[in-house]
Amino acid sequence: MEVLQQLWTYYSQNGSYVLGEFYRHFLMSAYGVLFAAVVGIPVGIFIARYRKISKWVFSITNVIQTIPALAMLAVLMLVMGLGANTVILSLFLYSLLPIIRNTYTGIVSIEHAYLESGKAMGMTKFQVLRMVELPLALSVIMAGL
Repeated sequence: MEVLQQLWTYYSQNGSYVLGEFYRHFLMSAYGVLFAAVVGIPVGIFIARYRKISKWVFSITNVIQTIPALAMLAVLMLVMGLGANTVILSLFLYSLLPIIRNTYTGIVSIEHAYLESGKAMGMTKFQVLRMVELPLALSVIMAGL
């Protein structure tokens, strides 16, 4: 019971600090994943178009994923110093593989008939991507995010 009282006292005295640090941590996580999505989704679409490149991209992202988090942070701290940017970059690197892989899988798994019907209606390649492929692959892409 005394531990709960001490915990209550701590949060009542330092609540704004804890909330501020929680908000800072949340933003670092959100920025890392957001930047990975901005890079990873177009890369996933690109390698779905040119499948020969996909082996190379997946090899590189698999290697990044196998690096332990502590080692990644240590190497990045040597290069970038200690700070929020180091954490954001490491989250960015760790988020790339699932986002690229799920985007690739979502685009590749679309049935060919849907793509042909979009082309038959006179859509350009970009319109097929925007109006057919991305909406059909969105659930798989979101799973990667």
